[in-house]
Amino acid sequence: MDLYAAFNEANLFAAGTVLLVILLAIAALLHIKNIYSVHRLMTLLQKKTVDRSHLYAEMTVSQGSNFTALAFASWIMLFVAIAYLYLLVPTYLPYSYMQIASLASNQLGFAIMGIAMGLLAAAIILFLDKLPEDRRELRLTEIYSFYNISKTAKKLIALTLIALAASIVLSAYLGTIYPEEANAAKLGSLLLLLLSAGILVLPIYKETLEAMR
Repeated sequence: MDLYAAFNEANLFAAGTVLLVILLAIAALLHIKNIYSVHRLMTLLQKKTVDRSHLYAEMTVSQGSNFTALAFASWIMLFVAIAYLYLLVPTYLPYSYMQIASLASNQLGFAIMGIAMGLLAAAIILFLDKLPEDRRELRLTEIYSFYNISKTAKKLIALTLIALAASIVLSAYLGTIYPEEANAAKLGSLLLLLLSAGILVLPIYKETLEAMR
């Protein structure tokens, strides 16, 4: 591979990484803005301060336990896939899984890392789930309860589990061949991450666009 091609692939990976961060960060900000906008509107309509916990209870849309469980699993898988891509082998971060000799040399090292990242993500999500009722907008397990989600969107969110699993497999392949590189696998893993993240936050962007009309 010539230097020009390698440079372009490095730029693509960097651009994709920035896009992933921006996509998730803006989605978080828009989600909070959407909820606060409804609260502000209800306060104006009622001509008095509306308790947010009561408002959130009224806004809640039941999405079904099966979908909620799948969405919860998808968010955990997203965190694991990000960890595999950026922490399994040295990329742009100063530390990686490969620097932990006892883990890198373990036959079950990849699995241990995946389980550890999954448990960490689950712990963070469940910690947020314990926030008080007037902070329900920050509970990741209830994020979709504030939005009307079509059956098609639910199916797409469920399918992110497959895409994220594929991203993890590609990242694991990068770890297997390290210190050799496979830019196609790296970009493919990142593309699947971007696609999955976009689908997971799609209801937030959709609601924001509809509110702007």
